[in-house]
Amino acid sequence: MPARSRALRYTAWTALAVLAFFLLAAADLGLRSRSALKRGDLFHSWLARPEAKKAYFESAYRRREAEIRRDAEAGRLSEADASRLTALAAADRDLRLGESSAKQAYFWYRTAAEDFRSPLNPWAAEASAKADSALAAWKEELRAAGVRTEDWMFR
Repeated sequence: MPARSRALRYTAWTALAVLAFFLLAAADLGLRSRSALKRGDLFHSWLARPEAKKAYFESAYRRREAEIRRDAEAGRLSEADASRLTALAAADRDLRLGESSAKQAYFWYRTAAEDFRSPLNPWAAEASAKADSALAAWKEELRAAGVRTEDWMFR
């Protein structure tokens, strides 16, 4: 095989590998952005329906509590460990219920828009547009609670 043919084949394989890497990276960024956008949409939907947020985290807590109970009954956890893990799960549930849905929506939208931006990613642009309304809702929550804020605090 002549050297020129070998060099051409090597160049073609290299170009194909670079193209494949670029497309896989773009797909990865797009899928991560879409996931963050969906998570932001979930939190944003809870602004209008806080009972849905409570039901979501109560359900997660009940599943975790049942899992701990099964492990304790099977002998994989001591009674003290099971009690401690149940208390931690309840504290996690309470923490998540107390978090601002608007703040969480804003941060998920900002993550989708900024951290996973790529030229082939339509979800980043959508998240960027939705981030403004989530930020406005968060600022309104803080204002209603009497918390003084300035714009530089939200960057």
